[in-house]
Amino acid sequence: MVELDASKLPSDTLRELEDFLGKKLSVKVEGSTGKITIENVSNTRLRKVVRWFLRRKNLSGEYRVLSSGKSLVIRKMKKD
Repeated sequence: MVELDASKLPSDTLRELEDFLGKKLSVKVEGSTGKITIENVSNTRLRKVVRWFLRRKNLSGEYRVLSSGKSLVIRKMKKD
């Protein structure tokens, strides 16, 4: 089980991400208040899929995907 903290994303994008992960990974996805829990998937696979989603939505310049242990976090990048 991997937990993804996507609380920094806008709410509509968060719902799209949940749907996208369910379709792309073909696994059970549970979401609540910005945290998404995914079962039976590796951190590496989930990180790649989330990065792909951000690129498709043209958000890769604004957000990063960071990993720590059994969880991933989507952080907003600082602007200079």
